[in-house]
Amino acid sequence: MPSSIFSHQAPGLALKIKYPKKFDGTALCIGTFVPDITILIDIFLPFTLRVVSHSLLGLIYYTIPLTLLLTMLFRKNLFPFFSRVAKNEGILARPLNYLGIESWDKLRKKKYDRKSLIVAIYSAFIGGFTHLLLDLPSHKYIELFTPWAIFQNPEFLLYSIGQWQNYNLTVYELIWIIESIVGLILTVYFLRYIKKNNLIAKWYEDTSLN
Repeated sequence: MPSSIFSHQAPGLALKIKYPKKFDGTALCIGTFVPDITILIDIFLPFTLRVVSHSLLGLIYYTIPLTLLLTMLFRKNLFPFFSRVAKNEGILARPLNYLGIESWDKLRKKKYDRKSLIVAIYSAFIGGFTHLLLDLPSHKYIELFTPWAIFQNPEFLLYSIGQWQNYNLTVYELIWIIESIVGLILTVYFLRYIKKNNLIAKWYEDTSLN
């Protein structure tokens, strides 16, 4: 799985930039990392939720509801907080401003009605689905069809490229590294594109675009 933060978001940002009227950008991007929140939840459980969060069925009863909840929370609380930090002088202000995060307080202006809620729901689904697609070649097992079946990836993805002390680098791990780096570069590029073109402000002049 590519890095959950700043790598998985690249497809969501690309879709929002290309089709701003058709997607809820916040739900898209949050949906791209929600499947990996199980890393935090599993600490308190006697079993792992990963097989649920990384399944097609889990997109419906796990990713969508959790994404919608976090979308509301982030818009009202977390994004305005990051925006305030970016606007104040401090060690974090410069990198946050570079990514355009100082304008994220505008996201709290979003008002949900029936139509925008439907857009948020399918945006959450698509965001989660892009996560599953990127994960397919980058880890050992395919959990898409849980609870009916879990498959091991093809043998060529499990092939060992090299070993360093106790670390064994396989093809799928190399794909994870490549996806993480490329995704990070694209995410930063898209965030800079949004900032340079003042897209958040433009989107919020027309509430149908946010």
